[in-house]
Amino acid sequence: MIIRFNYLTQAFAGFFVVFCSLSPSWSAGNKNEKLSNESPAKKRTILIPSEEFTDTMTHVEMPGDSILIAQIVSSKAFKDYKAPWNRSSTQNNPFHDLDISSKKQIPTGFIVESFWSGGAPCSHVQISSFDKRGTLLQVLPFLAGCDCPSECEGCETRKSIHWSSPTRFYIKKKSVIVLNRSEERTTLEIDDCEIKTIYAKTDCEINTQGEIIIGQEKKITRKEGLLIDLQGKHSLSSISGFSGANTLYDYTKTNDIWDAGGSSIHQAKREPFNIPLGTKQQALLNGLEIHVQKDLSIVVRANDTLILSIPFNPNGPLINLSGNTEGYVLRVPDSLNSSTAFVNEVLYLAVVDVIKGNMLSPIDVVIGISDAYKLTYNVLERQFELTLFYSNCCDNAIYLFNQY
Repeated sequence: MIIRFNYLTQAFAGFFVVFCSLSPSWSAGNKNEKLSNESPAKKRTILIPSEEFTDTMTHVEMPGDSILIAQIVSSKAFKDYKAPWNRSSTQNNPFHDLDISSKKQIPTGFIVESFWSGGAPCSHVQISSFDKRGTLLQVLPFLAGCDCPSECEGCETRKSIHWSSPTRFYIKKKSVIVLNRSEERTTLEIDDCEIKTIYAKTDCEINTQGEIIIGQEKKITRKEGLLIDLQGKHSLSSISGFSGANTLYDYTKTNDIWDAGGSSIHQAKREPFNIPLGTKQQALLNGLEIHVQKDLSIVVRANDTLILSIPFNPNGPLINLSGNTEGYVLRVPDSLNSSTAFVNEVLYLAVVDVIKGNMLSPIDVVIGISDAYKLTYNVLERQFELTLFYSNCCDNAIYLFNQY
């Protein structure tokens, strides 16, 4: 029995070794594994999805994440870069803390986005270009920003990357300058200082050799800087309205289920009422969204139906009114014009009462007689506000949109 057990043990051990050497799951690139410089870099051939190069896409050799990270860390791109892993502590080894956030295929190979924080207050980002065989061509590192309790203390410049196509991207920079003198700051409250915010943008391109070409930095408006960060989908979160002499409406959402109700004055007493919402109304409200596009234009959609489309203007809002701004009761600030973007920390994007036909009807679920709209972004509340209103008087409904 003892001899048989030893033979079985040896046989199982041999099978286990062969299995481990053949199974791809045992050799997959784990970014935390330590790789010897002499060991060969095994690669797996995969196909990375790409929207732009579907017809001409070829297979690329993609190494495991650990091999990609090892190449990024060992590159000389970090020698003049404020890298936290230059500290002497072995706990700050970037090989353990560098994370890959995305991979994109391009004609010359692929692009890897990675970031490093390692528990430090600052976040670092790397854009790395690889050829089709998985060999590193270039690394573009930059400091994305640091935690800052108050802008009055003087914060590190914040940067973010935004892709406009698989081979084109730009880096947005936000710099906050404290205008108060140093001796004045000691007597001020933590956020009671005078600041100036400057936005800039640097266009970058990956050429046919896989090189990252960095353009000249240029200043952009506050409006453009804000909309860049708001790109994407913003879903309807609530509606509040007013019509007639005293009728109020409220639409609220809980776990994608909408409830609606209101109140009105009857015999000197405000009385509540419910508004039943069927399947069709629920689907409409859940499908109502604002999209900030890559070109910073803004569209309002109700499921697959396009309701509004507002082209991007870096300076002021889209204004198309049949009368003067003073003639719109409580809807439009008197100071608003085509070159005024912000009024009291509200970004005005469009104010229109010259509309085609019944274009607002599909979403005019509250007052039912809207013939004008106003689209704004409330900077303090961090939400889009679409107001549908009756231009000759007071009826209105405010639709609030949030990015989840």
